[in-house]
Amino acid sequence: MVAISPPAKVLVTGANGYLAVWVVKKYLEAGYSVRGTVRSLDKSAFLNDKFAHYGDRFELVAIEDITKDGAFDEAVRGVDAIAHTASPFHYKATHPDELIIPAVRGTTSILNSVLKHGSTIKRFILTSSAVAALEQSPTPRVFNETDWNNAAVEAVNAKGSAAGPFFVSAHKSEISWDLVAINPPYIFGPSLTPAPTIDDINTSQREIYDTLSGARTGGQLQNQSNWVHVAVVAEAHVRATHAAPAGGERIIVISGLFFYQDILDAAADLGIQNAPRGEPGSTKDIPGLIKFETTKAEELLGLTQVTSLKDLVRESVEDFRARGYPGFST
Repeated sequence: MVAISPPAKVLVTGANGYLAVWVVKKYLEAGYSVRGTVRSLDKSAFLNDKFAHYGDRFELVAIEDITKDGAFDEAVRGVDAIAHTASPFHYKATHPDELIIPAVRGTTSILNSVLKHGSTIKRFILTSSAVAALEQSPTPRVFNETDWNNAAVEAVNAKGSAAGPFFVSAHKSEISWDLVAINPPYIFGPSLTPAPTIDDINTSQREIYDTLSGARTGGQLQNQSNWVHVAVVAEAHVRATHAAPAGGERIIVISGLFFYQDILDAAADLGIQNAPRGEPGSTKDIPGLIKFETTKAEELLGLTQVTSLKDLVRESVEDFRARGYPGFST
């Protein structure tokens, strides 16, 4: 286990994604250099504009198809760490394979490239999910990093290749780097991507928009999940890079449990006009079915909850208004 400190160079995959732009921002602010991968340089030109003041500490390379063997062979050369954030997350898929196969093959593709050409790499930070550490439970339960979503593991293995920690275990004698998995739930918060229309917004933040726009009603407002602020997840990647004890760990990063009604309650407290009210306070006595321990995030990364759901809603509404989204125009 080693600490990778600035001005080390970090490869950030999928650098134009919702979370990834925040990750790039946090790395650059911390003094690291960043090489970002994107599918198209033309469609990601906004990144060069956004980070132009960092000069040659920021660069972009194009990888059109991350699932191809050898796709990352050149990109991994000469970097000290990797933050692999590139993985699809949306509700438009008509079959699970549309999400599973790109996620698995993209991860195994870059891991194989690191195995062959990543002689300078000391740490690999994988953006995983809190879902990887839970199973459906009819009664309240608290999950931690020792838990696994066995059904999901089986689904991934069925596609012919295990990624992440399983890859490291299989190639333990061949690698000189360690792996850290960051496991967030729903990631909410303002986007740093252009997203000129509401249809361009990322999947998780669309949940906030739809709830505040009245798309969720009745029993849908009683649905519950867990959330974390996008800036906190990005910071977790940076801290996992320079915190030596984080090597080899899965780290759950959570802000807290929420009900969709809580989003409307927060909007009411903030005096946000036109937001529906639902049934104010109706979730206060409903038990949380799924919760997560955050001990590792606190002890290894020094992360604590600094953003409330109310602050999240305020930030999100300000972002929607600045973009002129329907229902939020100033």
